[in-house]
Amino acid sequence: MILLALLLVTLGSADLVRSGAGHGTRPVMIRMLLIGGLVLTLGIWGTGLAWWWLPIGLAALAAWTASTRGVMAERGPAYPWPVIGLIAVVLVILAAGSNVPAADGWLTDWYAALGVPALAGVSFDTFALTVACLVFLIDTANVIVRMVLTGTGARNEAGASELKGGRMLGPIERIFIFAMALAGQYLAVTAVIAAKGILRFPEIAKDSNIGTKAEYVLVGSFVSWGIAFAFLPLL
Repeated sequence: MILLALLLVTLGSADLVRSGAGHGTRPVMIRMLLIGGLVLTLGIWGTGLAWWWLPIGLAALAAWTASTRGVMAERGPAYPWPVIGLIAVVLVILAAGSNVPAADGWLTDWYAALGVPALAGVSFDTFALTVACLVFLIDTANVIVRMVLTGTGARNEAGASELKGGRMLGPIERIFIFAMALAGQYLAVTAVIAAKGILRFPEIAKDSNIGTKAEYVLVGSFVSWGIAFAFLPLL
């Protein structure tokens, strides 16, 4: 699982840079590669993995960065290939994960020395994957949601301020659902989903543009929730 954790935290860290101004501009792309590459390098060093994983990880980072350029800025059509490629890489990692040596480096030593009672019995791989999932859910999940919305033709007829608000609330919602589901608090998850439906119902009910806003909200919400739930079987 450590390879999957490295992939998720690398992409998640790079996309945190994308969330700022500029989106798909060249300086932002360069910063994404630098931040993602730094996180990947520290991760490989800290877990004691072979250094030949670094160019593979950097290639995956460069492919993701280039193929999703302009997605959040809505420049041109969004193609499904980045998501399909990401799913394929995750499946390959899961299939070959048993052949990867166990993590053994300064990060594992740091984790073992924490002495936090709540983490007793939690392996380093599980801890690392949980942290990586949280980082991934902040902005990389937003990129995936945006690609699905654009690819399915779901359009938002509201103003840019509402769109920006959704991009800010989405990560909070996903992280809360992920954390509550991980803790087994499914009643809290149900309450959040129900509350969102109640809050969104008035504006959806007033939708006069042949249901485009309802489609936008439903598709975006289900994809966002699906990403949050997708990682649970791995933990």
